[in-house]
Amino acid sequence: MVRVEIVTPQGLSFSKEVKSVNIPTVEGEIGVLEGHMYLMTLLRPGLVYFDGDEKNGMAVGWGVVDVTPEKVLVLAEEAYEVGEIDVGKAKQEFEEAMRKLATAHTLEEIKEWEKIKEKAQALLEVVERIR
Repeated sequence: MVRVEIVTPQGLSFSKEVKSVNIPTVEGEIGVLEGHMYLMTLLRPGLVYFDGDEKNGMAVGWGVVDVTPEKVLVLAEEAYEVGEIDVGKAKQEFEEAMRKLATAHTLEEIKEWEKIKEKAQALLEVVERIR
């Protein structure tokens, strides 16, 4: 068993021992079992799920993942129980980001709205994925 903790700026969102955890990273989805090698990587928005069950998971935003042989620490900007995702809000954020990207003038604006767009899109994909 490996301990998984998901922490957001609001506090601890998830803490449990599981057999396995799948995590969306900027390099792709990784699977972690007990005894995994040390790893630190960037988290991308998507679904963190446990024991191979996509319905048993949490949607996360951008962040960092720290893996040790005994523990997986996910530090995320935000995390939601799969059933708590506000689809209307995610659609609205996605549409607004698309509009803002079309009129963005600076690289900073583009990066900011691209980040918002990717998070909203990932949340919508999580909802579709678990239906």
